Amino acid sequence: MIPKDGTFWIAIKPVCEAIGVEYTRAFKNVKEDAILGPAVAVQPMQVSGDDQVRSFSCLPEYLIYGWLFSIQSDSAELLEYKRECYQVLFDFFNGTITGRKNLILEKAKIQQERLALETGLRKTEDFTRYENLRAMEARLGISLKRTEAQEVKDQLDLFNN
Repeated sequence: MIPKDGTFWIAIKPVCEAIGVEYTRAFKNVKEDAILGPAVAVQPMQVSGDDQVRSFSCLPEYLIYGWLFSIQSDSAELLEYKRECYQVLFDFFNGTITGRKNLILEKAKIQQERLALETGLRKTEDFTRYENLRAMEARLGISLKRTEAQEVKDQLDLFNN
């Protein structure tokens, strides 16, 4: 894997060798793929244990995992990778769906409790007084805005006359 312009490039051939997949067939499928094919780029890489730099056909890292998942092979290493992918995908989506459902249920319970409490509070004199004070405060806020607007207008009129 090599970084270039903020993208990590992964050589296809060593990956095929590591998972026991025939490179020529896998590379042909990559080149024919509508998404992967245009993304292939030849990148210079230093071979480990060697001072020599060689050119490899590479894919950007963000495409590698999906590419591996799409390979058809009985390779034990690839099958294990695919099993893990299925589990990761299940865990992610199931967690997302289940997590959202649980949050919605929790929100509904809290709303019910709050509404029940509010209904009980509305019957008290203190709540009635509280609501009256809020209404008075809102009316005063509107009056203040009108007064400030008039003051600004009066000040501007002084300069215009």
